[in-house]
Amino acid sequence: MNSTALQRWLDEMLETSSQQWLLRALAVATSVGAVLSAAAANERWWPAGLVVVSGLAIASAIRPDSHTALAVVVVIVWHWLATVEGPGGPWLLIASLCLLVYHAVIALSASLPTGGELSDATVVQWLRRTALGGGMTTVAWFFVVLLDRRDAAGNGLLTAVALAVLAAGAMLIRSRSLDQPR
Repeated sequence: MNSTALQRWLDEMLETSSQQWLLRALAVATSVGAVLSAAAANERWWPAGLVVVSGLAIASAIRPDSHTALAVVVVIVWHWLATVEGPGGPWLLIASLCLLVYHAVIALSASLPTGGELSDATVVQWLRRTALGGGMTTVAWFFVVLLDRRDAAGNGLLTAVALAVLAAGAMLIRSRSLDQPR
């Protein structure tokens, strides 16, 4: 890194708003929270993964408009699928909510200039939409837990219909939210 690039990077860090620093800290914390949830679910510590995810999360928080955030999600999901048996109990819900907040924060950060500040209305709308996603995630997790405890054969057609209804509901909610005046 030459001195001009280093100076530009330092200037950018100094211009970063306190709101952006908060979003960046939240991105790192939620990605680490997802890794720790996987460790709690499989009862095995993963220090190398924690270092990798933390490094990638810091890089994605600094440059939220890069593909590094995708790498964070891929590593966490891969680790979960490779190490956790079954639905994972409440740790699955915690990891899912951490990833939801991580994604929302990175997307919000990417839409702002480095020194930019969000209006209160934007923050409220962002929180409302993220909470709606979190609520839907919680409901889906609850149904997974209920269905996992049943001793019944699965029904592929019924599952496909249920997923289609959920997708239609999500599209309806999304279309109505776009039609509302801001």
